[in-house]
Amino acid sequence: MKNPSSSTNIESEFSQTAASAGMIGLAAFAGSFIGFFLQLLVAFYFGASNQTDAYFMALSTSELLSKLLLGGSITAVFLPMFVNRLAQGQSQQAWQMALNLLHLTFLAFIVLLSILVIFASPFISFISPGFDSSTHELTTRLLLVLLPSFALLYLVELTTAMLQALHHFLIPSLLRIVSPCVSIIAILMLVKFVGIYALAVGVVVGSFIQLGILLTALHRQGFSYHFVFQPFDPAIKKLLYLTYPFLLSVLVTQGAGITYRILVSDLAPGSLAAIKFAEKITQLLTIIFLNSVTMVIYPIMSTKAARHDMIGMRDTISSSIRLIFFVTMPIITGVALLRLPIVSFIYQRGSFSATDAALTSVALLFLVIGLTTNGISSVLGHATLALQETRAAVAVTIASQAIAISLFVLLVPKLAHAGLALASSLVPLAIALLYFLYLTRFIPHLSVIFYHATYTKTAILALVMGILVFLVSPWSTLVTDHQQISLFLQILLPSIIGATFFLVGAYLWRIPELIQLLKLFRTRWSKLSTIFHRPS
Repeated sequence: MKNPSSSTNIESEFSQTAASAGMIGLAAFAGSFIGFFLQLLVAFYFGASNQTDAYFMALSTSELLSKLLLGGSITAVFLPMFVNRLAQGQSQQAWQMALNLLHLTFLAFIVLLSILVIFASPFISFISPGFDSSTHELTTRLLLVLLPSFALLYLVELTTAMLQALHHFLIPSLLRIVSPCVSIIAILMLVKFVGIYALAVGVVVGSFIQLGILLTALHRQGFSYHFVFQPFDPAIKKLLYLTYPFLLSVLVTQGAGITYRILVSDLAPGSLAAIKFAEKITQLLTIIFLNSVTMVIYPIMSTKAARHDMIGMRDTISSSIRLIFFVTMPIITGVALLRLPIVSFIYQRGSFSATDAALTSVALLFLVIGLTTNGISSVLGHATLALQETRAAVAVTIASQAIAISLFVLLVPKLAHAGLALASSLVPLAIALLYFLYLTRFIPHLSVIFYHATYTKTAILALVMGILVFLVSPWSTLVTDHQQISLFLQILLPSIIGATFFLVGAYLWRIPELIQLLKLFRTRWSKLSTIFHRPS
């Protein structure tokens, strides 16, 4: 007989977990919007210039070093060891191991930072050989300013893993809001005094604040700091042994990133910044229109995989890809046709010139076409993970690096920064194909997922919608001479007419994905309403 008290506890726990999951999603969404505002400030003060190229190169190089040198590899191995000790009631030993690891790896990072300080200039020469002397010098100096965050963010990652092991996910998710907010404040307060260095200072200060928040949260969970330094502890030896293959895989999978940086440094000034500004727009579109789909389907596919329901998995994959195609095709069409007014309206003020807008709009054109391929590769990748075929996922990741390098080398000489953007959109297509071929081993008749009337109907509606947008857009400029209002109307009027035609057409043509989409939005809205109206 079921214990009523136990049942009540389970329901209560489920309710709290669901609410926390909703808050985590909301925090990620808010962080993305604040990050987008940060990008607007960067564009306003510095435009797409050699200064922003230097900053983005220094920042991405710092992130690259973090991945190459320990970083996520240590955390990935540490987390299950930490959880295992907690599960066995050995909380004191768990904290002891964590402190020992923290001190040992932090010492290793200090040594690495000292070496990087000495060899910062040669390293920047290797990673960005095409930069002129002034951009090279600025990139080197910015990297030196950013280096403390390199070690601090490792500690943030480690302490985040400890909190997650204790089933506390909300505070780490809120850090997505804290970090860009600190950078925004740093720009507004310091840009007049130190220029582009304000961005780097914001990153360093933000990493200090993140670590402070996490340590405070850990202290409330029983974490008490004391000095432990035992380099020959068996747990450390085991951890390093398990980390070794992770490090090798990380080294292999960073080849495309290194190639990307080398090639972009040889392009016209502002090229890297233009790609970054365009990426921010596509990232926002992904968060708004695609993340909901992947968040919903993964647990569904995991459940069906556990039941060995391969036909059910095929149906879920099929409906998910159709929904992604239905959602992304009109967005791609509209953004591709309205890319220049979109970029100009969002960014063109302050130091961001019309030339910068044109450069960014070209990158946006080639990046936005990757919305569909990114969505499809994500669905097939989640299907592979749902089957617990992690080795296949690693193999696809490594293969995708080789494909990316080939595309970069092939396209950049012909298309400049547009080649990098186009390659970034084509790589997910290759990943999707590799996952598809692998999944055919497990899921029968998988190719039938592409045989559906929705694809043809959606393509036709998107094409006609594109023609309408193309015809209406020039007329929108005649309404007013005010530049910002004119740009806004160039985006708004064609978008309303195009979206209305597409949705009405989908309704009249009885495309089932429209109903599916409405249900998804209603579900998300009800979850948000539950979070905000939850009794305290």
